[in-house]
Amino acid sequence: MVSGAATLVVSPNWLGDAVMAMPAVRRWRGLHPATRLAVLAKPGVAPLWEMVRGVDEVVRLEPGNRGTLAAGRALRGRGFSEALILPNSFRSALVPWLARIPRRRGTAFHARWALVNDRVRFEGAEKAMHQAREDFKILCGDTEGDPADTGFEPPREDAASLAALGVPAGGGPLVGVIPGAARGPSKRWPHFAAAARLVAAAVPGVRFAVCGGGGEAALCEETARAIGPAAASVAGRTSLARFASLLASCDAVLCNDSGGMHLASAAGTPVVAVFGRTDPDKTGPVGPGAVLVRAEGVSVSRRIARDDPAAVAALASIPPERVADACVRLLGGRR
Repeated sequence: MVSGAATLVVSPNWLGDAVMAMPAVRRWRGLHPATRLAVLAKPGVAPLWEMVRGVDEVVRLEPGNRGTLAAGRALRGRGFSEALILPNSFRSALVPWLARIPRRRGTAFHARWALVNDRVRFEGAEKAMHQAREDFKILCGDTEGDPADTGFEPPREDAASLAALGVPAGGGPLVGVIPGAARGPSKRWPHFAAAARLVAAAVPGVRFAVCGGGGEAALCEETARAIGPAAASVAGRTSLARFASLLASCDAVLCNDSGGMHLASAAGTPVVAVFGRTDPDKTGPVGPGAVLVRAEGVSVSRRIARDDPAAVAALASIPPERVADACVRLLGGRR
């Protein structure tokens, strides 16, 4: 690939998608060690890229038309020879076009034909590959590379830091529980508390940190109360960087198909991820020790509505015993 003085990568907008792009950025950096790399990202995922080694600058894309125009002006004349556009949205291609970056590489979906002049197509078997490999092709020109090689190593929390967050003290294993998902009920398994209680009955001294954003505080508090005294909710009390450190400090994480799942997996923590109708072949965790617990006898899709009844029913059909058994095995015990 052509490499100039500076390259702009346009980040995906969702946390999970941004995490899945990290291996491609890491591989790109290895291919272009002398090129300055900037990442254009929305405020919700910008802190993630500030933690990624090899990224020289993070430019924030503020909301709305005003943010689009401001980003285009800010990037213009800064020596970018190419923009590598990971999202499929119209806006993500419009900003590099407004910035007059000469080479703009990405897919031509969503009426972007005039905005993207180095168009990427996924042919044949590529249409079924994991999303991380799609990112390899956009950034690096082929689908090779290790999707698990994130290079992401957030610092671990010490005992005092965990105590300050309210995580129960003790010498037993720490399990993260992420009951929420930004995509709504279609990705939210309803039995996390029951599964955690089964784990607690099988693993002496186990503790649970129930995690989520500020908008999921009620769900996380309810889940922690239902688990019992070995659990505490930390929802809304951590920055994205602190959330990553907390997940890296866990011995295992129970989660939905969510951004938190990808963040924990990228940090090297084994996850037990619950999938209903979403497709783990496209968006599953790629880190070490990941275990998938899937609904049986359902069709999967990459595009499911937030409150799709079939997806909600598929998740509800997965019994807590299956998730608890997988977690206990990860922790080295037997239920």
